[in-house]
Amino acid sequence: MAETSPIANLTGGGRLLFSREEAAGMLSLSVHTVARDVRLGRIQARHYGRRVLIPASEILRIAAHGMGAKPKA
Repeated sequence: MAETSPIANLTGGGRLLFSREEAAGMLSLSVHTVARDVRLGRIQARHYGRRVLIPASEILRIAAHGMGAKPKA
């Protein structure tokens, strides 16, 4: 059986975008915290109609450096 890396596990094995709920679960944060941080610009997100999706790269940034790291503009 092939082992997967922790990063692959964190990002869903190749998926690029995640819902606020999924991102909250991966980061051990509440959905409310993730939604607030998206609204305040602390977490970069993509808006598709009413859907808000968070890129895997943003989840990895927060997992590696915490919320203190500035998102790339």
